[in-house]
Amino acid sequence: MTMAAPTLPATQLIEILDAPVRNHRIDLVGAVALPRDLDHGPDYLAWLSNDHHARLDYMCRDPEDRLDPTRQRPWAATLLVFGQRYVNGWTPDDNEAVDGCGEDRPWTDGVSRYARGDDYHDVLRGSIRRITVHLRDELHRRGVLADEGDLQCVDAVDAGPYLEREYAWLAGFGFFGKNTLLIHPRLGSGLFLGVALTNLRVTGLADAPRPLLGPPALSKPGNEAMTSLCGTCTACLEACPTSAFPQPFVLDANQCLSAWTIEWRGGAPADRRREQGGRLFGCDICQQICPWNHKAARLALDQPRDEYAVSPAHAEIDLADLIRIDADTFKARFRRSPLWRAHPEGMRRNALVVAANTGRRDLVPVIRTVAADDPDPDVRAVARWALTELEGDA
Repeated sequence: MTMAAPTLPATQLIEILDAPVRNHRIDLVGAVALPRDLDHGPDYLAWLSNDHHARLDYMCRDPEDRLDPTRQRPWAATLLVFGQRYVNGWTPDDNEAVDGCGEDRPWTDGVSRYARGDDYHDVLRGSIRRITVHLRDELHRRGVLADEGDLQCVDAVDAGPYLEREYAWLAGFGFFGKNTLLIHPRLGSGLFLGVALTNLRVTGLADAPRPLLGPPALSKPGNEAMTSLCGTCTACLEACPTSAFPQPFVLDANQCLSAWTIEWRGGAPADRRREQGGRLFGCDICQQICPWNHKAARLALDQPRDEYAVSPAHAEIDLADLIRIDADTFKARFRRSPLWRAHPEGMRRNALVVAANTGRRDLVPVIRTVAADDPDPDVRAVARWALTELEGDA
């Protein structure tokens, strides 16, 4: 016999989640009833078929599961969506985002804002898990659950078959910008997203606030989700240093600095390394240039969680250390950081490109050693290129 799913009015869900959400510094919480057709599902499939996913082959595995979480988990009735700030917007004169790191600036200036502190997977997912434990306990206390185990729940932060951005949009978190990012009119685009798939049926969602908790995104009456508020602005498209946007609202990740410096094991294409500039890991330019992020930076918002600030331990090393960092040192320093994604070879390669692009002739002796002795042939090749750029004698 199939057990009836627990049911709760949206008003009570808001009441239950309010305190733990505030305690864990979650900025936005919403809910989407499942199953449902996704408005941008066809766009996602077209994006994959056009090879805009930049060798991220995992995105091509079972794309239908990403469009419908109930295919893998038929019991799912509601997807809870969580948003958490990691930065209070960007200012128009943010030289870190534009120029990255250089001889007179720390290497962390060349790291995308989201990756300078603790790993958001751990921080946000830990909060979501504690919030859903509280939800389970409270539902049991209220008699909604006969047994705590009657609430099924699976959480994920950027590591599951979910189109988080689409669900956040449906939950009222904001609108899609021409740079493809989700933008909240008050908080900007510096948001981490996470989800919790549950068998809880939430009634009254159509009449509930959107999002359930957090500042509203100013959706127009009668619209389930926000239409774009970019208007005629194309600042993000024009500012992209690698022309990664073939058209508004479409990102070709093959041309994106974030893909080159984080995801690609080979790094930036050899003939395009100069376009990386002083950016060591990721790129924030399309966010830094956005007027909505300028607005967020002007607001008197409380600071994001301390875990997302620049890790003090990063000050103990410099670009020369990154150029020659070995696997053991890399693991010890970055295992609980988003920088882990680059792998030690990728970090050395990125650091070499940045050294060349920012004219770091003081690092030539270190680069010569790497060019001769690095265990990875690709890193040795980039080191030889860097020497050519810096002094013309490969």
